Amino acid sequence: MKITAIIPCYNVEKYCRVVIEKTLDQCSFIVLIDDGSTDQTSKILQELQSLNSQKIHLITFPQNQGKGIALLEGIKYALSDTSFDALVTIDSDGQHLPSEIPKLVSCIQEGASVVIGSRDFTKIPFRRRLPNMLISFLLRRLYSHAPQDTQSGYRAFNEKFSKKMVQEIYGNRYETEFRCLLIALRDKDTICERQIETIYLDKNRSSHFSPIRDSFLILKVFFHHWRSKSI
Repeated sequence: MKITAIIPCYNVEKYCRVVIEKTLDQCSFIVLIDDGSTDQTSKILQELQSLNSQKIHLITFPQNQGKGIALLEGIKYALSDTSFDALVTIDSDGQHLPSEIPKLVSCIQEGASVVIGSRDFTKIPFRRRLPNMLISFLLRRLYSHAPQDTQSGYRAFNEKFSKKMVQEIYGNRYETEFRCLLIALRDKDTICERQIETIYLDKNRSSHFSPIRDSFLILKVFFHHWRSKSI
């Protein structure tokens, strides 16, 4: 099975090398996005791309654009320049284990359109857990079969749904991933959840998710969808 991974990177010099090297063991191809990094991330990505030019494509943004834009650009490249059976998005900060990629991809093989790597909320700090739980609660008022973890960035998609994402989704930060979930629920695409290892590195400030700002953006998208059923 051909698997392409999309890995957005922004100031993750401490973590990205190991993540990318381990992802190479699991995937046919990787699209890396340097989202305007200002530390040594750019140098590391260029080095890895040079050493693995047949398996890695590097997209570089001069300035930070946001995770959502990085993901969509990576998906667009994967659709236009690679052949894949499953597309995986994985964070570059060490909070996702590349060894679990086969677990997610197995759902695609079984017919799922979207796979969510679901975390154990009891292992997530309360200030980060609360917004996720609130949004999950609200989403299940609209869609009873909505996944528990609405904000996990560890996901897998089939080719058909990947095309739908680039055609319909916009946004520049973490609300982009939420829009992806909304169109899958709206269109009754098959969504599968797979439990993943919960690794939390917030004390190292490896995550660029802002609990207040990004949760507000996600809630804004949710209430717009609630009123109009549009994304």
